[in-house]
Amino acid sequence: MSANWLERLSAARMMPIVTVRDVAEAAALVDDLVEAGVAAVEILFRSAGAPEALARCRERHPRLLIAAGTILSAELCARAADSGADLMVSPGLTPELAAAAKASPLPLLPGAQTASEVMAAEGLGFTALKFYPAEPNGAPAILRDYANVFPAVRFVPTGGIGEPQLPAYAALRNVAAVGGSWLQAGLDANEGRRAELAARVSRAKAILGAL
Repeated sequence: MSANWLERLSAARMMPIVTVRDVAEAAALVDDLVEAGVAAVEILFRSAGAPEALARCRERHPRLLIAAGTILSAELCARAADSGADLMVSPGLTPELAAAAKASPLPLLPGAQTASEVMAAEGLGFTALKFYPAEPNGAPAILRDYANVFPAVRFVPTGGIGEPQLPAYAALRNVAAVGGSWLQAGLDANEGRRAELAARVSRAKAILGAL
């Protein structure tokens, strides 16, 4: 399922980011996000339980596009593949990580922010990049300029993005999708969470033009 990951992510237009503090709770949140209409999620590999949580979500949702996030090393590349991820996401890109990604069966969405970083990543064959952190760095204005300078590159901005910021990203032709945790922000695991998630997902899809 990894081969057409960018096409699928571009259709989804949003990728909620899930932090794993408890495996069961993270899996339940992904269940609710899928029920609400989400087609892609990123599970951060920042805790020991993250690979297990991703594997559980893969088993429950075989058609869901699942990214393993915060991939910083060859070891985490291997864990992402073993867990059943469709792709990997990193906040940046180093020569070592680029080499590990090339050796991995999974595609990598590496992070880049400056023009030099975008040029370096594109030179290594990466034409889909994460822009992070987005809001603290005025991403909409920068990405608007990058659309002309780097016409072959697509971006997935994350970092500080909420529903009020979505229209600015929806207007950019080089933004494939937007990542963040705004959909589940402030929601506890209770009977009302699914309904509120469904409402938030519906609004985000309308703004972003999700298929």
